[in-house]
Amino acid sequence: MDETIDELFPTTPDAVRAILAEVRRVARDAIPGAIETLYHGALGYGPNGSGSDRILYIAPQNGYVNLGFFFGVGTPDPTDLLEGSGKRMRHVKIRTVLAAQDPALIRLIQEGWANGVRAYAQFHETRRKRHEPVAER
Repeated sequence: MDETIDELFPTTPDAVRAILAEVRRVARDAIPGAIETLYHGALGYGPNGSGSDRILYIAPQNGYVNLGFFFGVGTPDPTDLLEGSGKRMRHVKIRTVLAAQDPALIRLIQEGWANGVRAYAQFHETRRKRHEPVAER
């Protein structure tokens, strides 16, 4: 996507747009093979352009930016940045531009992407097998 953060999120407060821009830059640098999409008011990153196949997302919130990992469970997080207690998803609340530049966050994005790609492939392989017709005997 070529649109700027200002074009994508024109009504978001300036301070949050600055954080969004930095988190976006960091994510693009950390996971260069990801396809970026805009889906339900958030930037999404996945193996293709489908909004339902996202592995990470970046969403503006009231006063901060949420960096979410759809397959966050199992992602190495030695500095305990991840929050959440769901079955699969985790997120990080990023409150400043400086926090977006934290090397631990950059590593988490890379690990979260790698973990998510593996989990995504496994999830879709399991789904495919469930829907395969049973061969007649």
